[in-house]
Amino acid sequence: MSELLHVPSLVIAASVTGACVSAGHLLVWRAVRSEVGVLIWGIAYGLATMAMVMLGLRGHIPAFWSITVSNAMLLLASGQIWLGYRRFFGKVAGLDRFLALLGPLVWLALACDQELFADFNFRTHAISAMQFLYLLTLGFELVRQCRKECLQALVLTIALIVFQETMLVSRTVYLFFYPLNSTGMTLPNGTLIGLTLIGSMAVLVFSGLLQLALVARRSEQRFRIAAETDELTGLANRRRFLNEVLPRLATRPANSALILFDLDHFKHINDTYGHLTGDRALVAFAQILVKAAPRDAQTARVGGEEFALFLPDENMATAAALAERVRLLTQGYRMENGKGDLRLTVSGGIASVAEVGTDYETLHSAADAALYIAKSEGRNRVALHRPDPARPYLAFSRTDDRSSRPTSAAV
Repeated sequence: MSELLHVPSLVIAASVTGACVSAGHLLVWRAVRSEVGVLIWGIAYGLATMAMVMLGLRGHIPAFWSITVSNAMLLLASGQIWLGYRRFFGKVAGLDRFLALLGPLVWLALACDQELFADFNFRTHAISAMQFLYLLTLGFELVRQCRKECLQALVLTIALIVFQETMLVSRTVYLFFYPLNSTGMTLPNGTLIGLTLIGSMAVLVFSGLLQLALVARRSEQRFRIAAETDELTGLANRRRFLNEVLPRLATRPANSALILFDLDHFKHINDTYGHLTGDRALVAFAQILVKAAPRDAQTARVGGEEFALFLPDENMATAAALAERVRLLTQGYRMENGKGDLRLTVSGGIASVAEVGTDYETLHSAADAALYIAKSEGRNRVALHRPDPARPYLAFSRTDDRSSRPTSAAV
């Protein structure tokens, strides 16, 4: 057993492990420069590696380096790992850097009392307590994050933190009842130190892998969002819109409505004011649409100047009122440009599941036909799909914000 737990050999193994994990994080950061947390983790594991090397050289280098500096670097690494998670989840506060440095600063302050600091057991208790506090704070952070998005890597990281804290508490309790006699000039040998080093290596490997799993998950999420989001307006694109709408149609088909909007005279805007102004008009309307849409609605840009709004559990009357509100907000919007204020108008077509059924293609065709009627009747109006052959469509328009009476109808 003593050969398996040969402390100098385990220190070397821990150093190599830390170096590999650090190098892996730094290489990942070079590929994903936006993930500053990965860089901080890589630096932290590098500090832990250098601290392990100094610990292994105890008795061959001055005690100041092998005891004081090495353990300060271990605490600094613990603080940086905590800071890395804060950065990764976007929760950086003004005091974070100071808190990440607080552990090593307290350690260096304790080192000023040479008589007390000469006791190996005291040093172990002190560093265990500070590491425990860093881990406890990190654990609470991850639990809060897990409530927002319960990822498997987060759950496993929390379990790993519990394991680390159990090791620290066990070591502290053991040394309280069975203190080690050490002059501090050499690294104590024995089962306790050997098992501690083995546990540290396991924690290094698994924590590094879980961190990289979190980075991979975020990268996958970003690629998926980019593939499903309209780059200009930030709304869902057609593919994402269908992925959201089709399951809703399958599960809640009773009362749902689809509204299609189309900016009026958009080609004229591009030709007269330029494509940049046209892009600004699209962005402006997208913001109006998002502001007016209910929380459970799905909005999307499904074509050049065509937008869609799906309303689950809403009837035709509610959809018509919302579409009219969007139309009025658009009509009242003024966009400044070099050639004077630009006034936007929009036309809308509405179809209801209650009237045309749950097949999306049929629903979209009905709303699109109503939109065509709104366009052909003079634009800046909303048309409702009606299944009655005698009155297939009824179009509403308002030329004045103060009026609420329909001024035209398509029959």
